[in-house]
Amino acid sequence: MKENILVKYNDIHKSYGDLEVLKGINLGIHEGEKVALIGPSGSGKTTLARLLMTLEEPTEGTIEVDGKLLWHEEVNGKLQRASEKHLHEVRGNIGMVFQHFHLFPHMTVLENIMEAPMSVLGLKKSEAKKDAEEMLEKVGLIDKVDTYPAQLSGGQKQRVAIARALVMRPKIMIFDEPTSALDPELVGEVLDVIKEIALEGKMGMLLITHEMDFAMDIADRVVFFDEGIILEQGPPKELFNNPETDRLQSFLSRFTNGGIG
Repeated sequence: MKENILVKYNDIHKSYGDLEVLKGINLGIHEGEKVALIGPSGSGKTTLARLLMTLEEPTEGTIEVDGKLLWHEEVNGKLQRASEKHLHEVRGNIGMVFQHFHLFPHMTVLENIMEAPMSVLGLKKSEAKKDAEEMLEKVGLIDKVDTYPAQLSGGQKQRVAIARALVMRPKIMIFDEPTSALDPELVGEVLDVIKEIALEGKMGMLLITHEMDFAMDIADRVVFFDEGIILEQGPPKELFNNPETDRLQSFLSRFTNGGIG
């Protein structure tokens, strides 16, 4: 594992009114490391990802991405809330694949993938097209360039969403339950694509998933969340086969009668 820490959560708290969802999270993700977040619904996993994606702001604490503060800037030796320009710049290293695809219905598959490289990165149309086609090849959908999202299956839509995130060349990719909105028979095709990307090893990944076998397969480290804190973390084999806490044992028993994998 490379020693460079790509993402660092420093004593992160997040509250909605009186409800504290994250209670002092400290977590580092190294360059190229694949980290799977597991835990019951409502434990804070998605909130952690949304903070990194700048969709939610932390109540307390700081987040660093590639050595730069995300939500804060230092001005005259004091931390203050980051400007939109700073947020935008640091966020450029982060890609996210959501549960519900979020494709533009009025654009073809190719146009959906070309949009951000042209509008955000300022790429020429010819460059953006070349990159988009390369990513569609990677996710096995090069034959769908002129197709509209409404004509695709859920699994195909999610693969387009993955290509759209990849084309921005992020240093870390967040996958938030990427298969939870899919019919069971379509889950495999999306997990296969993610696994292939993971095996390339270049990008850091933060995977929020209920697919325990998948986490076992591709994660370097699994982090178990419960009630806004990290209860356990470690290599998947160790964590799944020898849980130290009753909470993790009870959580895993829902997926399997014994160890996983």
